[in-house]
Amino acid sequence: MMGATEKPTQATAISTRIERITARTDVREAAQQGAKLVSLWPLTKASELANDAKYAENLQVRQTRVMAAVLTGENVTIADAEYVYEGAESIPGRPQNIVDALLAANAACDAMADYSQTQDPGLLTQAGMELGLTWDETVLAPCRQTLAVIQSERDDTSEAEPRIARSLAAVITAVDGILRTLPAPATLADVIAAILAADELCETLSIPRIFLAADALHSVHAAYADGLQTEDATTTWQALADIIVPAARDEWAKHLEDVLWDREEAKRQAKEADERRNREALAAKFSKPAQ
Repeated sequence: MMGATEKPTQATAISTRIERITARTDVREAAQQGAKLVSLWPLTKASELANDAKYAENLQVRQTRVMAAVLTGENVTIADAEYVYEGAESIPGRPQNIVDALLAANAACDAMADYSQTQDPGLLTQAGMELGLTWDETVLAPCRQTLAVIQSERDDTSEAEPRIARSLAAVITAVDGILRTLPAPATLADVIAAILAADELCETLSIPRIFLAADALHSVHAAYADGLQTEDATTTWQALADIIVPAARDEWAKHLEDVLWDREEAKRQAKEADERRNREALAAKFSKPAQ
């Protein structure tokens, strides 16, 4: 047991933070949703494999759209993001600053693509550079420290929910560490880069990726602008968990729905809906009194 004046080690502090986040009710609820998705793996049906590949493509399109919108303050459309994702370097009739922001966002995503396999901090640095940042080893240390703690504590349990809850808590802890380690209050670009790191940490810890909408990114930015005025880190990690946890739950539900989507069943349901509307329209027409 530590003495009254003895400070906890960095690893102990990280472990304690992970424990506190894991204990949250909303984290356990998100983990339940994540477990439903993870239970599908490994995918074997051709339709589900194709759906999952399409989900991954759409996720980057959605991410880069939000990143560009936050960085420019402009209205960036899905069509804009799709064009640039597919290789466009200009879009007729659209502002070039939007295209440039989308190009930078895609470059940052691409730079991060191998981090979950290599844990190479240079990839995070490169992703930051694409967003105009100059992150160094000091900023990235929380990622390595949190990974070391969570991986040293992991066991071979077959229960998905506790593992996902703890891994999500570790991701939140790492992102909080990154944003509190910055030499100055976090910028929106810092927040975006930290969330990209979170996505790769999810992959590293074998849990599904997450997605934060523009308002959520702005909320994270606001939390660190306000929370860094106090040395009490509880202010920031609780605020961060309040934002990331529901976003993860909702994204995992969407991912599950996208993977299980059945094209033929969707066509059948659409046809039935059209036929029902036609019947209702005819019934309404012939139920009108004669003039």
